[in-house]
Amino acid sequence: MRLFFRQFLTTMRRFRLACGLNIVGLSVAFAAFILILMQVRYESTFDRFHRHADRICQAEMLMAEGFVPVVSSEFGRTFGGMGAGIEAYALLIPPFEDTYITVERNGTKVGFVQPVVAAQAAFTDIFTPEMVEGVADALREPGKVLLPASLAQSLFGTEHGVVGRGMTVGGKEYEVGGVYRDFPDNSQIKNRVILPLVFGSDEYSWDNANYQMYALLRPGVDPAQIVEGWKAFPLTNKMDMGMEITANLVRLSDRYYDDRSAAFGTGALTERGNRTTMTLLLSIALLVIGIAAVNFVNFATSLTPLRIKNINTRKVLGSPVGTLRAELVFESVGISLLGFGLGLLWVYLLGDTGFNELISGGISFSTYSGVIWLGLGVALGVGILAGIYPAVYTTSFPPALVLKGTFGLSPKGRKLRTALIGFQFVVSLGLIVAAMFMQLQNRYLRGINTGLDYEGIAMARMGGELRGSKAFEERVVQSPLVEEVGYSERPLGLTNLHAQWGRELRGTTILFAADMVSWNLPRMLGVELLDGDYFTETDARREGCYHYLFNESAAREFGLSMQEPLNERGWGGEARLTGIARNFNYGSLHAGVGPMAMVLVGRESGLDADRLQTAYFKIKGDPYAAVEHIRRAAAEIDPAYPVDLQFFDAAFDALYRKELKVTTLITVFSLLAVVLSLVGVFGLVVFETQYRRKEIGVRKVMGATVAEILAMFNRSFVRLVLICFVVAAPLAWYGVREWLGTFAYRTPIYWWVFAVSLLIVLAITLATVTIQSWRAATANPVEAFKTE
Repeated sequence: MRLFFRQFLTTMRRFRLACGLNIVGLSVAFAAFILILMQVRYESTFDRFHRHADRICQAEMLMAEGFVPVVSSEFGRTFGGMGAGIEAYALLIPPFEDTYITVERNGTKVGFVQPVVAAQAAFTDIFTPEMVEGVADALREPGKVLLPASLAQSLFGTEHGVVGRGMTVGGKEYEVGGVYRDFPDNSQIKNRVILPLVFGSDEYSWDNANYQMYALLRPGVDPAQIVEGWKAFPLTNKMDMGMEITANLVRLSDRYYDDRSAAFGTGALTERGNRTTMTLLLSIALLVIGIAAVNFVNFATSLTPLRIKNINTRKVLGSPVGTLRAELVFESVGISLLGFGLGLLWVYLLGDTGFNELISGGISFSTYSGVIWLGLGVALGVGILAGIYPAVYTTSFPPALVLKGTFGLSPKGRKLRTALIGFQFVVSLGLIVAAMFMQLQNRYLRGINTGLDYEGIAMARMGGELRGSKAFEERVVQSPLVEEVGYSERPLGLTNLHAQWGRELRGTTILFAADMVSWNLPRMLGVELLDGDYFTETDARREGCYHYLFNESAAREFGLSMQEPLNERGWGGEARLTGIARNFNYGSLHAGVGPMAMVLVGRESGLDADRLQTAYFKIKGDPYAAVEHIRRAAAEIDPAYPVDLQFFDAAFDALYRKELKVTTLITVFSLLAVVLSLVGVFGLVVFETQYRRKEIGVRKVMGATVAEILAMFNRSFVRLVLICFVVAAPLAWYGVREWLGTFAYRTPIYWWVFAVSLLIVLAITLATVTIQSWRAATANPVEAFKTE
């Protein structure tokens, strides 16, 4: 073993450039591999950390439009108690909106806006939160709440000693009953304030499906068994939505990669990932390692002409071939492990940069220790596998032939190296196409015309004393910096969580998304009318009258027109069809545009303060000064309320931040794979120029010019790139088409992207081959004959 170490150090000193390039290339590949696997691990273990992860399920309703992950309270009581297979169940009201929270700090009221959930007491039996202090059973006591440790720190400045302290949540007084340790980020169960949810015997209803239902199955029970027992119940009749409805159970750990369509935009209630994207990321990780290993092999074989005399001299002097091969494999493993160690250093250093934000859950050696050990195993495997071929190849030549000064090049070996480089070219071409289309899709989404004019519009959620405050609005518009203020129930264009209304029309139940708005908002946001009129201030003061501005999808599906105005009762009050608007994206661009109505509810006050909680400010002039003015006006009404103003472009970017992060990851690592592939080309050119030095010398003596010699080397690589493009193009087209199919709005598949990828690879390959071949082409032919 000591001899192996000594020979390894000798090789490192003698071939510093080749060994250095190998180590750096491998380190970058291992760093990329580890970072990608951290992201993949984060997503693939979603909700698998719970103590009873394999037994926790979520109930849902199935209908023609898709699945709905929310149910009614009577649904929960009925199906939760049906059959012996369910050990416990709990209903939970998800945070459809943020809630205003206040606490006392040093005698001063401090306000926060946080998402809040209300859950039945069995919630803690199902998810078994680890308590920092207090007890999980606090939810069984009226007026007690549970806090995650991180939020306790934010609210009270400490995780400990907060049990028993008071807080106001949504205007109601509560007492902290317990603090639980934060759940990991990769969970559908987020770290929220948990309020107790208690129903009276007369408060259960089949109406208003606003609850998430979680069930803990008994050991060994399959969800399909439970669902089979549910089928006999007449759920369709009970829900009375005019469509066939069935109850279903889904394992919570399967929800993240659930690629089924969600009805009515309810998919926003669950966090979901894209399995295709993660498969692509994992493929890139494997390809990066594969490319680095191929480069390793090419560099090792490229040194054969320089090492073969030494190796065969040792064979003549009695060294066993097996020992020589073991020595070469040992060198390979050593270089691979050095590359892995350097790769860990790159990962550690990236943890303190903005790159950390691109990895969901962050870069953490402790959290992803399994990934590190896996990376070490891969490093050992790469070292062994990548060392076997060069070791066998280098020791395979007859000593007598080599010691005479010449040796033959194996046609099989040459074909293998060409095939390996071809593999790298196929990967490079495909990844460039994928990265370009991902960037095009991101740009397409940001440039799409949503049908709403958000130019100069700032938004904020109104709560506390600000909600419905005329005094606040009057103070705001006193400044010439704010032209107008409008309101809606939920942020239009930024969420798929919109109320779904079912109404009777001509004896048929119709379903549509509905958002209550102020009378001026449709005009303020530039909603284009196809027929009818905008709402007026007079409409807003017509007590008990519901004014509807339907979009064209609703008009087309329900047969609405201004020639047949909607003036019947039974829709919660008098109903009037005010106008029909051109379709606009009221939800995110992940979903298409369905039937929707902007609804103005007449009030004598002119504003439905309880429902309209999203404020829109039309800004003129300096936006920073306008924002400060709005905050000062809010502080005069409710000093504790934290006004979080966002302009639409920032809110839009936040909505698609996850896609942008994953796209950036794929783009960065795709470019890395391309660079590594071209390093492999460099290694092959090194081999070719070393082996063909005598041929180059003969050609020069016979009159060949430097340009002709460079063309000789480039010609074979150009032919190889073109062949690889023919293979890569259809594969890349298929992958891009499948990925784009996950978007409701998608960029066209442009032919020029494939042409650009070909030109990029050709240009870089030609530059690499030309630069490396130049030295051999311009060398003195006499030197080649002397070394031969």
